[in-house]
Amino acid sequence: SLVVPRAAVLYDSSGGTWVYEARDGGVFVRQRVALVDIVGDTAVLGQGPRAGTPVVTTGAAELFGTEFGVGK
Repeated sequence: SLVVPRAAVLYDSSGGTWVYEARDGGVFVRQRVALVDIVGDTAVLGQGPRAGTPVVTTGAAELFGTEFGVGK
């Protein structure tokens, strides 16, 4: 199964699930994921970034807030 750390998964206001892919040069790209289950600190995905793709865990919520202007 495709898995990411639970801390990497973000929820939008409609219940959609997302992660931020960490790319070279400090670039972060939000990517929709299909959450299947949470097992401890691991999120099991039915759809998401390719295995081995680095995703943001620490600071993911801040990226989400910055992208959408939350807290302004």
